Amino acid sequence: MTPLLSCALAIALAAALAASDAAGEPSVGGVQMRLEPSDQFLGRADAPLTMVEFTDYQCPFCRRFHAGTWPHLKRDWVDTGKLRFIVRDLPLPFHAAAGPAAEAAHCAGEQGKFWPMHDALLSGDTELGAQGIERRARALGLDMSRFEACVAGQKYAALIAHNAAEADALGLRGTPAFVLGRVTLGQLSGERLEGALPYQEFEAVLAQALARP
Repeated sequence: MTPLLSCALAIALAAALAASDAAGEPSVGGVQMRLEPSDQFLGRADAPLTMVEFTDYQCPFCRRFHAGTWPHLKRDWVDTGKLRFIVRDLPLPFHAAAGPAAEAAHCAGEQGKFWPMHDALLSGDTELGAQGIERRARALGLDMSRFEACVAGQKYAALIAHNAAEADALGLRGTPAFVLGRVTLGQLSGERLEGALPYQEFEAVLAQALARP
């Protein structure tokens, strides 16, 4: 199966979700997951809603979500304090560059540049080999000696593997995949969503989740 076809599984699920939205049932099933203090997030820590995205930096549908849907979600929900947005890794096994790219994002995070690197990996050219990652790191003004040592040492390999295993335990197989809900005592209780849904679909699901007690 090609990477494009495998990622397209998320689009098939997205179509099912779009149909269920109209029926007021936009989820694929309720789930629970533990949040970690080390999670990279944007938005208020006490936002009423939390969304976790499991992403693969080599998946074209993750890039589609990042380019088309994410700017609207950030503007209307994250920046307004209604949504905390967390990113976790789900490098698919047939995407050779996805794991090293995830490592690069975490290593950039050591220098306060996780989100700029996350954005850089999902936008612009699709070159995610060593040269592409180095070019992005230099453009972000990272301390290259520190960054390269971190990447070469695979410092975050265990964390990336843990994130992928958790996605599997949640029944998330394609990317991008999401868990949306509310947090109580560090536990996120919510619904699974899969696919690069258009912003209007996410907006409807978010509005319904915010309206629920």
